[in-house]
Formats: sequence, structure tokens, C-alpha cells
Amino acid sequence: MKSFKPSLAQAVALHILIVLLFSFSFLTETDDAQMSPPADIIEATVLDGAEIDAEAERLKQNEANKQQAEQQHQEQLENARKTEEQLLQQAKKQRVLEEQKIQEAAEKRKQEALEEKKLQEQLATKRKEEEKKLEEAKERQALEQKKAKEASEKQKQAELEQQKEVAEKQKEAEKQKQLEKQKQQETEREAKLKEQKLAEEAREKQQEAEIKKLEQEKKLQEQKALEQQKKLQEQKALEQQKKLQEQKSEEAKRQEQAKQAEAKSKAEKERQLADEKAKAEKEKQAVLNAEKAKQAAEAEARAKAEKDKQLAAEKADKERQAKIAAEKAEKERMAAEAEAKAKAEKERQAKLAAEKAEKAEKERLAAEAAAKAKAEQERQAAIAAAEKAEKERQAAEAAAAAAAKAASDKQAVDSAKQMIARKVEGAWTRPINATQGLKCTIQVKLLASGDVMDAVVISSSGDPIFDRSAENAVRKASPLPVPQDKALFNEKFRVFTFDFKPE
Repeated sequence: MKSFKPSLAQAVALHILIVLLFSFSFLTETDDAQMSPPADIIEATVLDGAEIDAEAERLKQNEANKQQAEQQHQEQLENARKTEEQLLQQAKKQRVLEEQKIQEAAEKRKQEALEEKKLQEQLATKRKEEEKKLEEAKERQALEQKKAKEASEKQKQAELEQQKEVAEKQKEAEKQKQLEKQKQQETEREAKLKEQKLAEEAREKQQEAEIKKLEQEKKLQEQKALEQQKKLQEQKALEQQKKLQEQKSEEAKRQEQAKQAEAKSKAEKERQLADEKAKAEKEKQAVLNAEKAKQAAEAEARAKAEKDKQLAAEKADKERQAKIAAEKAEKERMAAEAEAKAKAEKERQAKLAAEKAEKAEKERLAAEAAAKAKAEQERQAAIAAAEKAEKERQAAEAAAAAAAKAASDKQAVDSAKQMIARKVEGAWTRPINATQGLKCTIQVKLLASGDVMDAVVISSSGDPIFDRSAENAVRKASPLPVPQDKALFNEKFRVFTFDFKPE
């Protein structure tokens, strides 16, 4: 406009004024005036040159204001674009930091697994050493029993030799019979000892199998916990990628929640590991204590039986010597009576020892069953508590994720609507006769790219020219800025309405 000459500007202004006057007179004529015959007199309006210049100046000023407003709008769009780029850069940096944290956490878990493996190896080594010590103690006990048996055999042999010197053939026959019975009893005792040894070996194998089973269950639980944590981390990474366009405050809040959840999961896992270690150590100590108590009881029973046996043998020998000195005729009868008494005493002592051993075995089995039942109950309670805590944590995370998603969607919708309104207002050309405060509601149909398929005024402002200018502004602003989330676009922006009310 600055390059036009004053005469050309005046001519343009004059033409505009003529058109405006003609339009105004045409719109305000009545039907009677339109039907009246044309007047014979032609009226003319004389335009002042100063008014034309003022009108031209006003048009120039309006054009300059429009250009300035367009420039400001472009600057605002550029600033908004730079702000979005900065937010994207910050989100990308934050994602890199989170990936580094996840990697560090994985390394830490790997180190903890190695330490746990070393601890298990140390426990296994210690258990083998204790088993070796138990075997050595059993061997020493077997040697002592063998020596005691040899001494007893020597003593019996000496007694038999003495009886052979003073006894007759009938006594020798009875003595032979008694020797056979003793051999049978020794054979039975050796068979019982062998059965006890086999039972102990079977019990030890069962204990080893139970320990291995506990270790396998522990490994499975740790593997399951690692898999669940890995899935949670993968799900969290996907959610973080979807939330890159959220505001900085929402991102910080979500990260804090994720950290708290991870800290809680880690604390829970450490507590479970500590409980399992303490439980395994307690069970192992209980087994060792029961085994030691059993060995002590068996050793005490054997010692007492051996002592009683020796006392009975000494008593029988004294009685036999006294009877030989007193009367030779009564010797055989007294010897038979002493032998019968010794046999009955031995059988009674053997019965008492067997009953005591059986009672000790029952008590041991009852203690083991009670310990196993208690350990199983504690393990089931710990598993139920862990599952309950995991479900509660997952529910809390799901609720937090749903709330964050709803807030993010609302923010994205509001931001998109504001950006659409700004872009439409920027593309809008105000009609010349448009008044302030006009408003209309437009229904818009979009493609996924934001391109406008259709724009229709569904609630008019009362000014058809203003309504058409609003529809044209929407089409001119195509493509409109819409969210990248396809589901959110289909729900909120595939077909939507907004109020067009330019300021």
C-alpha cells in the first residue's frame, strides 16, 4: 500500500465508498420503494477529498495491524514449537536416565544372585562337613561297640572255660545250647543295628531330598519374582514411551510412583530372602539337634544296657562261686537257676531298651512332623502374604496408571482444542461488517492426519457471513493439530464440535 500513489488510493477509496453506499441503500429499501416508479430527478453525493484520504489511511492502518497480528501469531506458533521440542528433548534425556537406572538395577540384581549362589555353596559345604563329622562319629561309635563286643566275648569265653572245668557233660551240652542262643541273640541284635543304620541312612537321604526340594522351591520363587519384575519393567518402559508428550509435572509424579513401587518390591524381595534364609537355617538346626539328641539317647541306652549286662554277669558269677563252695550237689541246680535268672534279666533289659528306643524314635518322628508342619504352614503364610502384597501393588499401579492416563488424555485434549482454536482464529479473515461478540458452534470431521474433511456450522451466530467465514477458516487451517494417540483421536477428534468465538 505504501508504493501506491495518492491519486490511486483516492480512487480506490472512492470506489469502496460507492459500493458501500449502494449496498446500504439496497438493503434498506422497502417493498413499496422497490415497486415505485423511478424518480425523474437523479441525486448525487459529493465526496470530500479529506474523507477519502482518511478512509484510505484507515484501510492502510487495518492492513498494517493485520500483518502485525499475523506476524505475532507466527511467532507464537514458533515459540510453541520450540517449547514442544524442548519438552521432547527433556523427555528423551529422562528416558535415557531411566534406562541407565534399569540397567544398574539389573546389574545389582545379578550381583545379588551371585552372592546368594556363593552363600548356598558355603551352606552346602558346611552341611557336607557336618555330615562327614557325623559319619566319623558313627564310625567311632561302631568301633567302640565292636571293642565292647570283643571284650564281652572274651569274658564269656573265660566263663565258659571255667564252667567247662567244673561242669559235667550235661552241663557242657546245656552250655553249648546257651552259646547257640547267645549267638542267635547277637545275630538278632546285629540285624536290629543294621536295620537302625539303614533307617538312619534313609532318614538322612529323605532330609537331603527335603533340603534339595526347599532349595528348588526357593530358586523357582526367585525366578518367578525376576520374571514378574522384568515384565513390570517392560510394561513400565512402554508406558514411559507413550507418556513422552505429557507435561513435566505429571512425568515427575509418575517417576516418583515408579521409584516407590520398585523400592517396595525390592524391600519385599529382600525380606522374603531373609525369611527364607532364617527358616532354612532354623530347619537345619532343628534337624541337627534332633539327630544329636537321638544319638545321645541311643548311646546312653547302649551304655546302660551294657552296664546292666555286666552287673548281671558279675552277680551271676558270684552266686555261682558261692554255690560251688557251699555245696557241689547244688551247683548244677544253682547254676541253672542263675542262668535262667540272667537270661530273664537280659531279656527284660533288652525289652526295656527296645521300648526306650521305640519311644525315642516316636518322639523324634513326632517332633520332625510337627517341625515340618509348622515350616509348611509358615511357608504357605509367607507365600499368601507375598501374593496379597503383589496383587495390592499391581492394583495400585494399575489405578495410578489409569489416573495418569486419564489426566494425560484430558490435558492432551484440552491442549489440542486450544491449539486448534488458535490456528483457526489465525486463519480467519474478519468480515467487514462483523460485529464484536459473535459466536458459532462448528462440527468438524477429520482424517487421522488432521486434514479437514468437512466443517459445518450447527449453531449459528445469526450472521450468515460470519458463519461462512468461520467454516472457511477451519478449512483454511487444515491440517489441524491433533494428538498422536490414535485411540484418543478416534474418540475425541474424529468428529468433534467447538465454539468459534474470536476475540
